[in-house]
Amino acid sequence: MTKVLTVDDLEIEFEKQNSEHSCNWCIYIRLRKKDKEQTVLMIRTNNKPYTRFTFNSGNIVNRSNKTLKDILSNTMNNVQELREIKKNINEKK
Repeated sequence: MTKVLTVDDLEIEFEKQNSEHSCNWCIYIRLRKKDKEQTVLMIRTNNKPYTRFTFNSGNIVNRSNKTLKDILSNTMNNVQELREIKKNINEKK
């Protein structure tokens, strides 16, 4: 069963590991509620993680460039980088 949490802030970190590490990727999920912060999950994998950016309109859930832009605007200041990521996602459709 899925656990549903309500938090103030959420951080997801994708960390590429060096070749000497026991796995290729580590993914961290960190939460903050009021003045408490904690890492609630660390996932190790050899497979490159993938992400999906979607929008729920109430009737249907679709891929969304607007959602992608909203999320990445929190972490990326370079507009050209954002365009490249969107281009790569669109090419994979």
